Amino acid sequence: SKGLNYLAKIPDATQRQMCKPVVKRAIGGHFGQVPLLGELATTNQIEAWTLPMGSISRMVRAQATHSPGHITTVGLGTYVDPSPDVGCGGAANQLALDSPLHKDLVTKLTIGGTEYLMYKALPIQVAIIRATTADSTGNLSMEHESLLCDQRNIAMAARNSGGVVLAQVERLCAVGSLPSRTVGVPGAMVDCVCVVPEDEHDEYHPMSYATRSDPVLCGEIRSPADETPKMALNERKIIARRASFALKSGKVINLGIGLPEGVASVAAEEGQLPFLTLTTEPGVFGGLPASGHEFGPAYNADSLVEMNTMFDYYDGGGLDMSFLGAAQISAQGDVNVSRMSASKLIGPGGFIDISQSTRNICFTSTFTAKGLNIEFDGDEGTIKILEDGKIKKFVAKVYERTFSGDEAVRRGQKVFYVTERAVFRRTAAHDRLELIEYAPGVDIERDIIAQMEFDPAMSPNLKEMDRRIFRQQKMGIQLFGSLRDRVKYRSNDHVVFIDLFGVQLATEEDVRWFALSLDELLAPLTKEKGPADAIVTYDGFDLRSNLEEAYSDALEKIEQKHYKSVKRFSGKAFRRAKLKQMANIESWDPRAAFAIMDEDGDKRLSPEELRRGIRKIFGIKLKQAELNSLTQEEITMDNF
Repeated sequence: SKGLNYLAKIPDATQRQMCKPVVKRAIGGHFGQVPLLGELATTNQIEAWTLPMGSISRMVRAQATHSPGHITTVGLGTYVDPSPDVGCGGAANQLALDSPLHKDLVTKLTIGGTEYLMYKALPIQVAIIRATTADSTGNLSMEHESLLCDQRNIAMAARNSGGVVLAQVERLCAVGSLPSRTVGVPGAMVDCVCVVPEDEHDEYHPMSYATRSDPVLCGEIRSPADETPKMALNERKIIARRASFALKSGKVINLGIGLPEGVASVAAEEGQLPFLTLTTEPGVFGGLPASGHEFGPAYNADSLVEMNTMFDYYDGGGLDMSFLGAAQISAQGDVNVSRMSASKLIGPGGFIDISQSTRNICFTSTFTAKGLNIEFDGDEGTIKILEDGKIKKFVAKVYERTFSGDEAVRRGQKVFYVTERAVFRRTAAHDRLELIEYAPGVDIERDIIAQMEFDPAMSPNLKEMDRRIFRQQKMGIQLFGSLRDRVKYRSNDHVVFIDLFGVQLATEEDVRWFALSLDELLAPLTKEKGPADAIVTYDGFDLRSNLEEAYSDALEKIEQKHYKSVKRFSGKAFRRAKLKQMANIESWDPRAAFAIMDEDGDKRLSPEELRRGIRKIFGIKLKQAELNSLTQEEITMDNF
């Protein structure tokens, strides 16, 4: 996208009368890296819209199939919403509002009683994409690219629109040199290939804005885990530490750019990273996301997918939690990250797609900006505000609503706002933010309330933030809970479930502690009825190679004393076994279960009746995506 600045360059005064801007219209997700194009938009020289990046990605895909557009709930309640009393349909200036395209670009639909937005698919006359290698028939491979992005869909949309596709690559190869599985864009979709000379790669074909090439980011090699840099103790680390308290083992997480990147660093320092799946919206699963101008790819990533596929995953409820930045926060919990003033255009990137599709959200921000000066006592675990910044972050009204607090309440999302001195949340209990935690050492009235343009609700359980956050040493967060939390007993079946996910035994002392603790937990359960049937999951269990014999000896004593039988599983197999025991699936009566769930007796199950019934009978809490999948058609006894 950096090359778009060339299309926006304005000639000097001696040539101005001879030239006009090359661009007429710009529709983008983020203008931060193309400031000259953004200047044309803010000075009303071109039509400009800023839309959610995920929606733009699927607009392109819709054009490839000649669909009318991308239909989604993403954008409702934000500035992208075309309703006059809510937003502006993403228009960034007056030319866009006056454009004939504006009324059709983002429209509101009602389908089955639910409101949606449709982002119109637009024909593409010219597509400019990049790759690593091209053969003489135009087949493209991506081996030195850190991201797959949407090159294939963009090329497909252009070709199916009657347009042309131009590809920039590092090198050429002979036909047949590229294995078919490595071809990212087939030659049938490519019209022209431009090869960048080797001595110009740094300027015209770098991997990112900051890096010429990095074999770790493109997945050729993996870097040692101990090379992850630790953050210095400052306000950024404090915010990241408090935010990291929300991390749970085995969860899929998105980290935004800026302050949220620190959550990954804290997770690495605390030893949590191997048990989390971090993702970024351009299409990365796993690894440690790169930061700053490198944002997008990841070090030691597990897999790469196309960007449109990643947003499909996000929109469908695949994310368990997200950590995002915030430039402005209002009394209602609205957040602005997309535009700070009439003269500075940024755009939302993937922020709207992510924030409206994730059930658990943590926004991160310093309390004030431009001049904030804080003193830390790393021994006592306290902070002192020496001087506040000139710009307040908690404002009466945001300049542009990129996230709606009221919409989040309607969607049932859990939303928290974390700063270096206070933590807030937005719930249905209040029509404004609620202060729930404050930092040790701060004065609530002087350092918090006085630095806001509104008065928050005060939690009846207001408490001090954990002092470990403000100390120099590692916090020692218990990501997986105690061993007691991992042992579950079903008295009617006399079955014990033991989940060892994330347990690490690194020394003989660890093995002795583990065996002793497990024995103490099992003893009361087997005292009266004798040995129990045990089901144990070892997914994510880490035993150092020199401890196998010690562990085996200790486990043998446990088995002889407490186990009648034992089955060992990993991952989904354990969950299936646990479900079978809990639900007694082989003998349960569907008619009896249906009768219990049919609370109003109308012989059909509503989504809420199904949700409550499954929770009541089987002890299973369905995610929204799972519930949606089960209720695609009306549920009666005939199809139950």
